[in-house]
Amino acid sequence: MSGGEDIRASTGVDGLDRMLKGGLIPGRPYIVSGTTGSGKTTLGVQFLQQGVRQGERALMIAIDEPPAEIRENVRYLGWDVGKIRILDVHPTGKAYNKRVSVVEVAAQRAVGSLREARTDASTEAMKQASPELSVQSLQLMLRQELQEVEYSRLVLDSITTLKRMAGDEDTDDGIMSLIRFLSEANVTSMVITDLPDSTRVLPEIFLSRGEIRLHKQLASSKIERYVTIENIRGSPHDTQPRYFRLDKGGMTVDSRKKVSKSIIGMLQGLPAHTK
Repeated sequence: MSGGEDIRASTGVDGLDRMLKGGLIPGRPYIVSGTTGSGKTTLGVQFLQQGVRQGERALMIAIDEPPAEIRENVRYLGWDVGKIRILDVHPTGKAYNKRVSVVEVAAQRAVGSLREARTDASTEAMKQASPELSVQSLQLMLRQELQEVEYSRLVLDSITTLKRMAGDEDTDDGIMSLIRFLSEANVTSMVITDLPDSTRVLPEIFLSRGEIRLHKQLASSKIERYVTIENIRGSPHDTQPRYFRLDKGGMTVDSRKKVSKSIIGMLQGLPAHTK
């Protein structure tokens, strides 16, 4: 590829790459939004797995699901979890398993211990002193981890749970700082969030460089799935909804099949944000 504008980071989903006119612009943070069970985590893992195939380093920050569940889901899809580093920042995360390259630590553990993930007196003392996860503590941990390892891809699953666990702290400023940090870190990131409330433009959507939205609708007595590209800054993209499915091979997007006008009208009834 001759120019920087021609370089794209494949999502690992051919049809989605076609919708994105080649893939994501590298080094930028993107939002993946949708309702529960819409396939957000599957897309995130597929994106990381594509990076592994290409010899890149990939990091998943697991908040919603324990790494053990993520490993089982990935194995069901027939993928190799071994080279995806999974950082469990949930305060209950304690175990470490070198065989599958998974790091599970409490969010309050010192960032310097992430690589070794050893349980010792100092880390146990910190766990007692600071039992909660916060946006700020996560950003500090990521800063240290990204300084130690040059990752190309990162998935945060999910920012919705992170904000919920942060409690009453002023999360908007923290989230804006986190998204800005991911952008400056020059790592291609997928930040997973629940489908946003139409009455509020969430800071992660406002600051991200684009949003991929997954929809799950009941149509003709069966569940149908659609993907829309809400916005990708600095890049042309498909503006039409497209069908996708989830099966044992992961996410597959039919980027050529048109969605009916009735479905488009249904999808337009969902909240959509512009920048």
